[in-house]
Amino acid sequence: MRLTLGSMGQLITWKRLALALVFCGEIWAGKALAGGRPGPQAEVDSLRRRAAVEPADTSHAQTLNELGFDLAQLGRYAEARATLRRAQHLSEQLHFATGQVRALSALGVSYQNEGNFPRARVLLDSAIALGHRLHETRKMGSALLNRARLCNAQDDYACALESVQAARRFFEARGDWPRTAQALNGLGSIYSNRGDYPRAVAVLFEAVQLARQHHDAQTEVNALGNIGNVYLKQKEYAQALRAYQQLLPRLDAVPDFRGRPEAYHDLAIVLSHLHRPEAESYFKKAIAGFEQLKEPADVGQVLGSYANYLLDAGRRSEAIATYTQALALLRAAADNSSIAATLAGLASAYQQNGQPALAATHAREALALARRIHDLPDAQSAAALLATLAKASGDYRQALAYTEQAQAANDSLFSQAKAEQIGRLQGDFQLSQERERRQALARTSAAQAETLRLRQRQVRGLIAGLVAVALGGLALTWLAWQLRRRNRLVEKQRAELTELNATKDRLFSIIGHDLRAPLHSLHTFVELLSGPPLPPERLRQYTQHLTQTLDQTLVLLENLLGWAALQMRVAGPVRTEPLSLAAAVEDAVSLLGPTAEAAGLTLRNTLGGSEWVLADPAAVRIVLRNLLGNALKFAPGGRVTIAAERQGSRWQLAVADTGQGLAEPTPRQPLAPASLPRRSGSAPGRAPSAGLGLVLSHDYAHRSGGELEVESAGPGKGTTFYLRLPAAPEAAVSADGPVLARNAVVDAGR
Repeated sequence: MRLTLGSMGQLITWKRLALALVFCGEIWAGKALAGGRPGPQAEVDSLRRRAAVEPADTSHAQTLNELGFDLAQLGRYAEARATLRRAQHLSEQLHFATGQVRALSALGVSYQNEGNFPRARVLLDSAIALGHRLHETRKMGSALLNRARLCNAQDDYACALESVQAARRFFEARGDWPRTAQALNGLGSIYSNRGDYPRAVAVLFEAVQLARQHHDAQTEVNALGNIGNVYLKQKEYAQALRAYQQLLPRLDAVPDFRGRPEAYHDLAIVLSHLHRPEAESYFKKAIAGFEQLKEPADVGQVLGSYANYLLDAGRRSEAIATYTQALALLRAAADNSSIAATLAGLASAYQQNGQPALAATHAREALALARRIHDLPDAQSAAALLATLAKASGDYRQALAYTEQAQAANDSLFSQAKAEQIGRLQGDFQLSQERERRQALARTSAAQAETLRLRQRQVRGLIAGLVAVALGGLALTWLAWQLRRRNRLVEKQRAELTELNATKDRLFSIIGHDLRAPLHSLHTFVELLSGPPLPPERLRQYTQHLTQTLDQTLVLLENLLGWAALQMRVAGPVRTEPLSLAAAVEDAVSLLGPTAEAAGLTLRNTLGGSEWVLADPAAVRIVLRNLLGNALKFAPGGRVTIAAERQGSRWQLAVADTGQGLAEPTPRQPLAPASLPRRSGSAPGRAPSAGLGLVLSHDYAHRSGGELEVESAGPGKGTTFYLRLPAAPEAAVSADGPVLARNAVVDAGR
């Protein structure tokens, strides 16, 4: 029985699939993300130089870790482990959790690449446990991926699935989508090794889409290669060809030097099964690529596949030479699985070439090696070939023994095939269940989204209602404030109107009282003049009395006109300016001096000339004239003293008389127009006055920004009026202002 291209291709595919489906760990992933880098040896030399000059800090620990990674990639495992242990000890001394986890993970990968799986498992478990204990998450995902890779190589699918799914959740939670794609690639590898091909292909396509979305060319290439290998394993050659055709144009975008010759080899096997003539050119490209990388074991594997192609094409001599060349390389690399397959292929070639002795020799060697390494396909092929050779030589007993061995291996392969078929069926069932679950989740999600939209509309309606209520409340508050403001304005206007009515009544009283008396006197005097002639002395007395009466009436009329101007708002605007109180008082004293002398009253002015205020000069003069006139009226024969005192930012002018005083004791208080004080009596020869002058003085004082106050100890104890005005700034007072004589006295007795 000859070993056909189909069987040999399948055997080599199994071997290569175990290597190709090992998804990228931390070393390869780090280089893929870093972009194009120099060759491994150049990188090692650069890291050595950097490590030699760095201080013993965390950067040095990271450099040692990178150097250990690259040394392991070159196959220098002892040197790599020594470097990584230095990185681990330094990181532990520095309490550098990232460095510790990374060093332990790299040590595990180093032992795994060397084939020491138990030691690798212990180190990777330690790296993950240390990361959990120290809350170090930056390298946790890579450690989980490495452990999944190791468990997958040990056929510990439960551990592999748990680790890779944990890594996937880890990367998804952090939004690390390139690493998530790598985890999906690894998950597809695990499903494929379990024989769950439908789920493997689904997950690998998901990895391809995610890698394309995030421009991760290396993961895309790796996932496409894995998809092609899965289809190749299922003998779906057309679909495998499409996957490899998508893979080839993307190889230039990745820094993986092995990717291109591996892809050429896989594509050559697919083309061989499809009987495409271009398969031979891709075999040669793969051989040249691995020779350039100086990978003799890979060259031997590709030569074995190429020899199968030559044997199937009937080119026996070329096939035997190629098998022999491949066998020499594989023996040097101690690749027992590939050696067994190559020996079986070489035995088949010798049989077809009519050399049964050489065929039997190589077939027996292949059978022994295959049984030792538990390689059932190679054992079945070699035993079947030996049975055919024994039968041809007439040794039926030996032929029966080999046939039984071949049948046993075939039964085991059949069991494995059934197990794989059951696995595929389970995968299809689980995939359909997962699809139904996703559809149910999609329907539930749509229902929840609709419910959420309804609730959002309700919430928006509620918010709109609350906003409307709030706006209504604000509007009501504003209306209430406006109403209160208008009420205050109305109340103020009502108070002003009440005060104006009271003043009007007072005015009518003044007009009816103070104006009627002088007119009666004038009428009486006119009647006397129209009668019999009066004696000169009597005429002089009447004339003097009439003159005084007319003077009082004139002052009264002036006050009435001024008050009316204020009430009717026809008085001019307030024009405040620096004013010397001493000068204003002197003007009033000069004006009223003759009247004081006639009444036998002493006017004493104690102002010194430094009393400057900021007020309306006309208003102040009117107030002073009325205050002095009021004192002269009610203190005949007495004394009126005018004094000033500085109180902070104001000047206080006091006009004190020794006259009749107020009707009852009055403490110092503001002079209110609505309740002006009444004198206790009238001056001799004078009718009582309603006090229009004080009303006018109050209004003019406020007009100038001042205040008017009154104080009296009671009847017969005199009255004091206080005028308080703002003091003028010193800078506004001219140095050349009037200087008045101090203690100017107008005395009626002198």
